[in-house]
Amino acid sequence: MPSIIESQQTERLVSHKESSQHITTLGVCIFVTGILYYCFAYLLRIYPNIMESQFLGHFHTTSLGYSFLTDFYYVAYAPMQIPVGVTVDKMGPRRALLLACFISLLGVFIFSSTNTLSIALAGRFLIGLGAAFAFVTALKLATIWLPQTYFATATGCVTGFGMVAAGFTEIGFTHVLQQHGYNAALRLPLYIGMLLFLLLFLVIKDKPPAQQTSHTEATSPLSFFHLWQYVKLIMRNKQMWLIGLVGALLYLPSSVFLDAWAISYLKVADHFSAAQAANGVWMMLIGWIISSFIAGMLSDLFGSRKIPLMISSFCATLISALLIFSHGLSSTTVVTLLFLFGFACGPHPLCFTLSKENWTKKVSGTAIAFANFIIMMGGLIIQPIIGKTLNNGWHGTFTHTGIRVYTPHDFVTSLAFLPCGLFIGFVLTFFIRETYKKKPNEAKKLNDRINKLVADNPKDPYV
Repeated sequence: MPSIIESQQTERLVSHKESSQHITTLGVCIFVTGILYYCFAYLLRIYPNIMESQFLGHFHTTSLGYSFLTDFYYVAYAPMQIPVGVTVDKMGPRRALLLACFISLLGVFIFSSTNTLSIALAGRFLIGLGAAFAFVTALKLATIWLPQTYFATATGCVTGFGMVAAGFTEIGFTHVLQQHGYNAALRLPLYIGMLLFLLLFLVIKDKPPAQQTSHTEATSPLSFFHLWQYVKLIMRNKQMWLIGLVGALLYLPSSVFLDAWAISYLKVADHFSAAQAANGVWMMLIGWIISSFIAGMLSDLFGSRKIPLMISSFCATLISALLIFSHGLSSTTVVTLLFLFGFACGPHPLCFTLSKENWTKKVSGTAIAFANFIIMMGGLIIQPIIGKTLNNGWHGTFTHTGIRVYTPHDFVTSLAFLPCGLFIGFVLTFFIRETYKKKPNEAKKLNDRINKLVADNPKDPYV
């Protein structure tokens, strides 16, 4: 085992090589292919939203059962974030992505081939398990194939293109559903996934050819024992919990509203048609997309990661309150507010930048995965609460097809969680420590503690 000084010298050498790295066409192609899998994972997450009424009839269930259908994605996705970070580091992004895509395809096949709710839940679980690799692996490819100075921009691009995929999913699946029927829409993700698996196999590479030897040796993965020490330190850090909670609350408009209830809410509360509701959601996504792409640039312009998040959460609180609690708004006003709502939530990726900058480079992936774990848990926890609240407010009315009918008041009561959660997120931003161009306070403590562990465990049995 190399000495601590030698390890630090090697890390500095690798860091220097990476910082001088130029953007290459191959690197961009590989990174974009990784983004495509993230877009596919986004599609898999939200397409049940477009077919809510069909699912309620197909599986003979209620809004609570529908909440479980959407929620089982998160049951696998959220808890797997930290193990996924370790797996990607051990296996490399190529094998990890191929495995993830295969698992997702298996889940889609099961989900689209049954009308039994319990089997469909198993399919959604597998879909979430495969999709859990998407975000972390895309950022892993960014760290390998792009200069490190572009990491914040890359994070915004991943999130932004995910939102683009969400917009096309809403509009595209609505069109397929209307023109070709429920079964065609249900099978469509399977065909898309098969083409994507082939593309991943042909394009994704683990590292540039010039780094196949020297870089691999310099950045050999940590043993499970030492990696677990890093994970425990990160999990005990208060700043990581604050960043994760702010990210989770600021992401609720996506994980709860856009993913599950936006279409139904706009139809019932604002009397939108299916096409109008899909277009309204698309406008919210456009706002989110624009903001995601420019969030990193604005953060650098302000010289702060914290201030954009404070402004973002405050504005999102006000706009969501107007959308949910105001009555009789014109369709133009609602669509405008949806656009502004999405724009206000766009700086959300800065939470990943904060989590990365709070730790040394060698554990940045684990830190990002932990933040993403907390963020995804927000949707996992709040989604069934909203479904349960809707069920409690139901007045016993059915449509002619046997589907429960909810009133605007039912939706307002349930979705009141959004402005309340966003306001809590705004308050929490005051306690987040600024990291812009500041050496992280935890870095020296982390290195000292891990170096002591290395010295105390020279013969690690888990290498």
